[in-house]
Amino acid sequence: MSLLKVIKQQLEILWGLFASERKSGLKNVLCLISLCLLMGLGASGILYMSLRALQCSLLVALSACGAFAAVIPGALFLSKYLRCFILIFLISCGTKQGRNTLITAGTGVVLYNCAQNSFHNLRGLAQCIVCYLVDKISSIKSLLERYVEIIEWLPQKLRDAGKKVHVKIPNPVVTQGMDEELQNYLNVTSHQLENLSQRLILTFDTVLMVSKVSVTALGILFVLVGTGLYIRKYLHNIEFENIFITKQFVEMDERKCNQGEPPLFPLTKKEKKCFIKIPSWRLTTKEQKITLKFFTPIFANSLLWAIIILIDYGLYLLISSIRIHFVSLPNMTLGLSLQAGVSYEGPLFKSDCFPHTTLTIDGVWIPLAQISSVLVLLTLLSTKLLTLKILVLSSFYPDAQRDRVYFLYDRITRKRSSGILKCNTKKSLKAAVNSVSFWFPIFKMKLKIEQTENNQ
Repeated sequence: MSLLKVIKQQLEILWGLFASERKSGLKNVLCLISLCLLMGLGASGILYMSLRALQCSLLVALSACGAFAAVIPGALFLSKYLRCFILIFLISCGTKQGRNTLITAGTGVVLYNCAQNSFHNLRGLAQCIVCYLVDKISSIKSLLERYVEIIEWLPQKLRDAGKKVHVKIPNPVVTQGMDEELQNYLNVTSHQLENLSQRLILTFDTVLMVSKVSVTALGILFVLVGTGLYIRKYLHNIEFENIFITKQFVEMDERKCNQGEPPLFPLTKKEKKCFIKIPSWRLTTKEQKITLKFFTPIFANSLLWAIIILIDYGLYLLISSIRIHFVSLPNMTLGLSLQAGVSYEGPLFKSDCFPHTTLTIDGVWIPLAQISSVLVLLTLLSTKLLTLKILVLSSFYPDAQRDRVYFLYDRITRKRSSGILKCNTKKSLKAAVNSVSFWFPIFKMKLKIEQTENNQ
């Protein structure tokens, strides 16, 4: 016997021990405890990553995971149903429930960072305007003082020419009246702008913290609830996900064939499009449709993320172009009188007042790339993970699997005799796109929880 066959045989023995009730014997007990410890460590790892995502301290995360790892293995050892639930939960993190949670997290990251960055750029533009006005006050004051010098110089020049002229200039009115009023107004405006900025920054930080906590906590809760609903549908709805040609189905067909009935294999071309034979490494037509349907909301939400980022990028380009144009403006020069020697020269826009713009992509691309990579990986594995869930449930609930095999066998037999075979179709893509849950999957998961509570 080859090494691979020995390993396969041992793995089958361990899996049979894990998926059944506790068996007597020291060897069986030790093997089951070891398997429960491994599963407990896997669940503790997911809990640790969730706590770290909530920005919990390392000590708190390790303490919680340590307590979890100490309690869960014992509970898994005592309960076969808990072992099934935890295993389906771990698999569900890579199926629709996990996908919806990641999409919601990605949408939150994009919305928060783009809103914060747009606010930062607009605040910079507003501060730029205030800075410009403050700078122009001193420039206007300097210019008025030059005009006063000219007016004072002019009578003296006329007297020297033999003409009698009397001029009285109210200096405080000219140089201080408008200056003080405008300066006070700008100070108040600048103070209000700074207070508004601080309040909005505090609001953004609070929203970020609450969003991280709520999305992570609700994500885990929805996966838990979705796992329970999935197992319940599998046990109580014989038509639910009953599209898999399993090993038990093949064995039944062989028994029927030995009893003289016509075999069902090989499946017809139409049947191969409706049913999935497992195990199979190639993607069937049915699996390709499932994969496409799994990826559709990911693609649509990715476009939404790109549109939001582009809007923020457009605002960045607009403010940056304003900065570039003001930098290129020449200095303002006024030659009032060559004989008086009075002139004025200064920039139209002070360089210190130019707004400093930032880009959203600088703070978004790392978490968004991580989320997108995981979503693409889940898309590639979506059908295989769905198949794995069915295999796990069939191992833990052999009676339910037997009933499902009988139902599927009778269904195919009846459809062949009538010549009609209709695949179970879901709602159309257009209807899905028009629903709110397509763009914000967290609402769909919330609706499922409410329906479950109403049924109870």
